[in-house]
Amino acid sequence: MTAPAELLLKQAKTVDPQAFGALYGQYAPELYRYALCVLGTPADAQDAVQDAAVRVYENLQNIRDPRRFKAYFFKTLSNTCKTMLKRRSLTLVDEQPFENLQSPHSTESDAILRADLKAALERLSETERTVVLLSAIGGLSSREIADAVGLTAGSTRSKLSRALAKMRKYMREHGE
Repeated sequence: MTAPAELLLKQAKTVDPQAFGALYGQYAPELYRYALCVLGTPADAQDAVQDAAVRVYENLQNIRDPRRFKAYFFKTLSNTCKTMLKRRSLTLVDEQPFENLQSPHSTESDAILRADLKAALERLSETERTVVLLSAIGGLSSREIADAVGLTAGSTRSKLSRALAKMRKYMREHGE
């Protein structure tokens, strides 16, 4: 049985690396998927998650509300990814992340859908893309996304709704 995140955070704040490791383990797959979608390569995604984990560990004492730990971690990861992208001078979304997420049983129509989704995401602002990816890939709630991007929960829901509507419109007009 996995210990609740709140208990693990409390233990980690007492400088218990095993508690932080367990806490990190609860979110690692989601963090990696998010970083992979943003950065495009498994190596960069792993580096970003590791860098973010170090920053979060170093700043554990600053986390006052344990219920916001996941959002804090994703915000740190998002900022880490942005820094890496600026260093590389790449666009936020490129082809590679969608290829990495494909199933071994993917078909040609899956490849077309991935390309259409990539194109739809590219038409969003950076903030809209971040909100969509944190929701779809990170699995964060609107409150958690709001904490991660510095908006209110209501603004986050509105931004997500508008971004998804833009993507649906693009997919209707350009998809098969």
